[in-house]
Amino acid sequence: MNILVTGSNGQVGSEIRELSSEYEYKFFFTDRNSIDITCKDSIRDFCKINSINVIINCAAYTAVDKAEDEVELCTKVNVDGTRNIANICKELDIPMMYFSTDYVFDGQGETPWEPDCKDYKPLNVYGETKLAGELAVSNTLDKYFIVRIAWVFGVNGKNFIKTMLNVGKTHDEVRVVNDQI
Repeated sequence: MNILVTGSNGQVGSEIRELSSEYEYKFFFTDRNSIDITCKDSIRDFCKINSINVIINCAAYTAVDKAEDEVELCTKVNVDGTRNIANICKELDIPMMYFSTDYVFDGQGETPWEPDCKDYKPLNVYGETKLAGELAVSNTLDKYFIVRIAWVFGVNGKNFIKTMLNVGKTHDEVRVVNDQI
């Protein structure tokens, strides 16, 4: 089985790369320099040349605060790029996994959302574009998985754990909001 992983230099993609050696599949790890997800032909050509059987889309614009000022770029990656991948998956009959976010919801409430909850209420551009990506996948494909994650952390990239370790080096006391379950 040949598996394409987009966004392989990001936190999720690099963790998949790290774990991939444990499996007998052939993985193709791409980033924005090797495959442009905003170009359908680029995706199609790569999939055909490499006989791709599954696509795991980790590519995303993830700068939540900057997205408010970079709406066009955020939309191009999170919506248009995801839609392109979904369309190619449909055309070539390839299952797709899409990584989304809890930002598709408003963060209100006191219980976790159910896996198939559709009570969407994104509060920012990032959440809106990730929701639009989810809908592009679910409205296009029959064979897909959408994985919503809240906290991403790992060896690579910026993340909460690294931030807290750095703050701990310079502050005697660290205060953190405790509102996630």
